[in-house]
Amino acid sequence: MELKMEPFDLTPDPKVLIALTRTPMSPLDALCELIDNSLDSFRASSVRGEPISSPLVMITLPKVAELDRGEGILQLRDNGPGMSAEQAQMALRAGFSGNNPYDSLGLFGMGFNISTGKLGRRTKFITAQRGQDKALEVVIDLDKITASKSYSVPVKEIERPKGFEHGTLIEISNWWPDGDANSKFVRRLMQYGIPVIQREVGHRYATILRGDLRKRGVEARVSINGNECTAFEHCVWGDQRYVKHKTFDKIPAVIRFDEVAGTQVRCLECTGLVEVGKSVCENCGSGSLRTLEQRVRGWFGIQRFDHAQKFGVDIIRNGRAIRVAEKSAFFEFVDDLKNTLKDYPIDQQFGRIVGEVHLDHVPVDFLKQDFQRTSENFKESPIISNNFTSSDAEQAWAAISRAPAAPRRARAAISSAPAAPRRARAAFSSAWAAPEQARAALSSAWAAPEQARAALSSAWAAPSENARFLQRF
Repeated sequence: MELKMEPFDLTPDPKVLIALTRTPMSPLDALCELIDNSLDSFRASSVRGEPISSPLVMITLPKVAELDRGEGILQLRDNGPGMSAEQAQMALRAGFSGNNPYDSLGLFGMGFNISTGKLGRRTKFITAQRGQDKALEVVIDLDKITASKSYSVPVKEIERPKGFEHGTLIEISNWWPDGDANSKFVRRLMQYGIPVIQREVGHRYATILRGDLRKRGVEARVSINGNECTAFEHCVWGDQRYVKHKTFDKIPAVIRFDEVAGTQVRCLECTGLVEVGKSVCENCGSGSLRTLEQRVRGWFGIQRFDHAQKFGVDIIRNGRAIRVAEKSAFFEFVDDLKNTLKDYPIDQQFGRIVGEVHLDHVPVDFLKQDFQRTSENFKESPIISNNFTSSDAEQAWAAISRAPAAPRRARAAISSAPAAPRRARAAFSSAWAAPEQARAALSSAWAAPEQARAALSSAWAAPSENARFLQRF
């Protein structure tokens, strides 16, 4: 006779939450994880037909002196729609993610637990919905959870904080003690300095802060310690400018593209690929499906200055730059023997090609530090593949060059990249070096007026290509 046994209880020990805080993550990524959740709440409210008026994320960071005393609070507050008790419970549960992974940035989940846990040992979560007299308060105290060996955390109704009509407020405190792996984590964040943090947040969320996604119901402002973050803008030459090249003729300063590689059906529950014509996901049995457009859009341009690090392409998903100033995916070639060949820059250590590529359909890792490069969506986007074959390069550069404003001969020049991609990129960059020489002459005027005047005079009088170019504008 078969012996009946009790099923195993595989509920993990609460120490798992502590282990999660050891996940590699930068302090700035942790802060952005919290911002993502607020932005997603604005997006979700807009989708429901209840857009938030003047959506705002307000962040207050502690002072280094407070950290020295073991005091201070990191606070993030938004005026989003707030959550019900059921929504709050799901949002705070490790591993939860929203039911629409394609239009959102994060929707809490594992990233929220990791980021708050790395910043501090105690997280207070307050949320209130419009029209509610009370707010919900949940306190996640990692020390108490570990001591009690229970995942159960207290939740209670409280009076809404003053001026808190609706939204969510997160307060992180109880910094990790010396000797712990996270002891210096929040200090590292503050050592960047408020101006640097504002600048980096303005870069990562530039698409949203500029209002580029307003038609899709996505817009917001972000302030840090009372100062609003400004959307980052690349310092590039205008769309109307071009240079003449002896081989490629006219080369525009900016090339814009918007291409649809195809469509696919994905499951909203498990994100699995669903065969066309099927109404149910074979992986999980869900009938919640979504047809996704595999659209690649953006621009490439020439920066007005050379720099050893500040160049490259921002790769963006739903308004959030996942990869900032990405270089390897665009400027390096990996051959069949796994040898990395540098395509750009090859004649100097400085670069000036910049741009933005939007890949809203490509999934990211759970910490949003990179795209899932092994996913089919990523591999099928040749524009960002770092494994160019001749065919791949031709498709990628041809896609980029199909922008309606691009001159016909320039398009032909760029689409010839598969034969020698570095030649096309080098030409794109070096052809725009002319203004730099004139600018160098101008800047030297303050140090040596005589030499500068002579240089400027000869530059404008000589029938050189530089002078002809400058005179056009």
